[in-house]
Amino acid sequence: MSFAARFEDEADAERRDAPRRTLRLGVPGHFGDGGGSAVTVHNISATGLLIETASLLDEGELFAVDLPEAGEQSAEVVWASAPMYGCRFAGRLSTAALSAAELQSDVVESGPTQPIEDFGARLHRLRIERGMSLADIANRLGVSKPTVWAWEHGKSRPVEKRLSALAEALGVTPGGLEPAPSGPSEELERSRRRIAQAYGVEPARVRIMIEL
Repeated sequence: MSFAARFEDEADAERRDAPRRTLRLGVPGHFGDGGGSAVTVHNISATGLLIETASLLDEGELFAVDLPEAGEQSAEVVWASAPMYGCRFAGRLSTAALSAAELQSDVVESGPTQPIEDFGARLHRLRIERGMSLADIANRLGVSKPTVWAWEHGKSRPVEKRLSALAEALGVTPGGLEPAPSGPSEELERSRRRIAQAYGVEPARVRIMIEL
């Protein structure tokens, strides 16, 4: 089960701790001018959801989810492996609310998901997975932290002569820096480890159910 959704920025948030984004479920054509960021919801349960988006989210970030039967519900990013994010609802969804949300999948034709991880998102993911900071990468390559930040946010790309050093710092081949779709098994295992870390359990205790 997967369906389209979209992040919309909340410019009028009054409190500093208020969610900066609202996830609205539905096909892209339901959003008028097409503003916001596209999201694919891969799975939704009573306790959370698995989403894919080109927008970079941080672990611990809060956002609102506009649900058909429950209104806006708060959700938190509990693990991030761009472009995939595991999110947990603040409260458990009722059966009616979950069923209504799952009906959104009926309006999207099934088909292969296209990879949306660009160079910057891949660099960010690899750095976080290896527990490295912006300063760690900057020091290894002899550049500034803003330079590495710009690479991750698509503002610029490293020159060719730095790619080998960057790949070595991240423990991959130069070709491994270029975006490539992950196989289903690899993505599931990565998600399993992230969920286990978020909940403080062994990966073997995490079971992921996929409805086809």
